[in-house]
Amino acid sequence: MKFQSTLILVALCILSTFSASVTEAKQCFQKQNAREATLLNKKFDKLNKNSPCKTGETVCIKGQVAQCDQGKFVLTSCGPTTECFALPLVNSPGTSIACDKSEDAANRIKLARQCKCLIFIP
Repeated sequence: MKFQSTLILVALCILSTFSASVTEAKQCFQKQNAREATLLNKKFDKLNKNSPCKTGETVCIKGQVAQCDQGKFVLTSCGPTTECFALPLVNSPGTSIACDKSEDAANRIKLARQCKCLIFIP
């Protein structure tokens, strides 16, 4: 009985260790997402509707959402008071292209950049 209790305790410790490291990895990708969003927005600043593109590609051009269709960008305006931005995802690695208020987009990138990465040492 004592052996089973010890075995269960060890198993629980291993599971909690694994869970902690997954949580920490989740927190760390947010900083990378902020970096990627910032780089994409800088790249978008250099694009115009005549820039070369690949079918299916979505970018922001002059505050509008631009989707590539057969090698040409088709622009769609955002709603009033919003512009197109690359934004960091919050719950998974990556970025998204979305219309948002410029101050809200800047705050989202800033918050993702400030996310703390904890280092787990077993």
